[in-house]
Amino acid sequence: MTGTGPAAARAALDRAERQRRTRRAADERDHFERTRHSLVFDGHELGYLKPTAQTEAKLRPDPIVRLVGNETLTREQGRAAVEIRMIFERVAAGLLARTSDPASRSPGTRPEIPERIALLHAQRYVPWARYLGGSTTEPAQRGRCASALEIVTAVVIDGASLAQCDRARRWRSGTAAKLLVYALAVYADRAGWERNRDMIAAFEAWWDERRRAG
Repeated sequence: MTGTGPAAARAALDRAERQRRTRRAADERDHFERTRHSLVFDGHELGYLKPTAQTEAKLRPDPIVRLVGNETLTREQGRAAVEIRMIFERVAAGLLARTSDPASRSPGTRPEIPERIALLHAQRYVPWARYLGGSTTEPAQRGRCASALEIVTAVVIDGASLAQCDRARRWRSGTAAKLLVYALAVYADRAGWERNRDMIAAFEAWWDERRRAG
C-alpha cells in the first residue's frame, strides 16, 4: 500500500472484496464440515460438532508472537511487524470507508485515517515499502527485494506460515524466513529501534548474487 490515490483505493477495495468472498466460501465449507455429522432438533444442533474456523483462529497464537518467541525475529523486528500490520489495516479501513459509498465521496477528499497512522504511513511505511520494491529516489541499492515485501504481506497481514510461503514459491526451506527477517530489520533500522546495517548489507549482497545466478 504505497499510495492513497484513486488507484490505491480501488486496489484496496478489490482486495477486500476478494478476501470477503474467500472468507464467505471458507465459512460455508467450514459450516458443512462441522455439521455434516450432526442434526438439528428443536432448534438445537446435536451430534458431533467441530469448533468454528473463527474459534480455531482465535485459539492459534499470533504468528508474530510465535516468531519472536522462537527467536526467528528479535523483539524490535516483532515490533516492526505489529506496526506494519496496524498501519496496513487502518489505512485499508480508511480507504474502504471512503470508497464504500461513491455517491457520498466528494472530489479531492482524502481517506479518513487517524493523524498518527497517516504520519506513520507517510514517514515509515511508504519509504520502507518503496525501498524494498525498488521504487525510490534514494541512491541505487543493489539488493532491493520486492519478494521480501510479498512475504511480509503473506505472514504479517494474511497470517501465512513461513513453511507455506516456501512451498508456494518452491523455495528451499528457510528462504521465506530470511526475507521476512530482512524486511523487518530494514523497518526497525529505519525507525531507529535497532541497528542492522551489517546484516542488511550481507542479505542484499546474497540476494543480488542469487538473482544473477537465477
